[in-house]
Amino acid sequence: MQSDPRKGVWISAGFAALAAAWLLAQPSFGDALFERLSYAVYAADLVAVLVLLAGLAVALLFRRYSAVKADLLAGRHTIARWTADPASFRSFAAVADARDEGDKRMMLLVVFGFIVVIFGAFAVFDPEVAPFMLTVAAGLMAVMVVAFLLGGRVRRKQLEPRSREVVVGRDGLLVNDVLHVWRTPLSWLVATRIEPGPPTVLTVTYAFLARYGAQPVDVLLPVPDDALPLARLVEQSLTSPVARAAAGVRAGRRAGRG
Repeated sequence: MQSDPRKGVWISAGFAALAAAWLLAQPSFGDALFERLSYAVYAADLVAVLVLLAGLAVALLFRRYSAVKADLLAGRHTIARWTADPASFRSFAAVADARDEGDKRMMLLVVFGFIVVIFGAFAVFDPEVAPFMLTVAAGLMAVMVVAFLLGGRVRRKQLEPRSREVVVGRDGLLVNDVLHVWRTPLSWLVATRIEPGPPTVLTVTYAFLARYGAQPVDVLLPVPDDALPLARLVEQSLTSPVARAAAGVRAGRRAGRG
């Protein structure tokens, strides 16, 4: 997240306030609204309840993001902090951009394959619906290509050199003014590893629970030579509980074999 999370708090709270105002108006203006909207007023009430609940939940989430960002900037609960020099950051940005674009392109091609197989099968088995199914498939592919291009634009904007600063805490991190938070409900830290270069990169992986299961996120951090000891400290400090348990099991097995 590159934008200020406090804006998300106010926007989400604003939607929640509008929904609450609609619901609170029902006792006084419910009859008049029913005369104008008929039974549609009940659908509007349901939407207002959903918007109220979602707005409050999202506002709390953005509030958590804002608190973590404030802690990172103030040096509270931080593990390490360093700044990449311009040359190191340019080298890192090129690698990060190429890697993320390659991963996203591979995912795009895989999904394209599923679309072709599924919609193509419908078209083959029922020629009468073939034009409609192929049109839907083409539309889905077009939407995904647009999303891929927009995602690349956002990624390149995030990799433009600004502060070039890296701040890593126990609940999240800032890299080049982009915020990532993993200590929130339904999200967790997965792994941290140093990848030798050139350029040397520190990768922090966290995941969040989405509609179709856990969605991992890899965050790449530039590591200039003088920041390598700090990167090692981060790698040791941000070892996830699962990784620590696995390491303990492996150590126990080695001790047993010895």
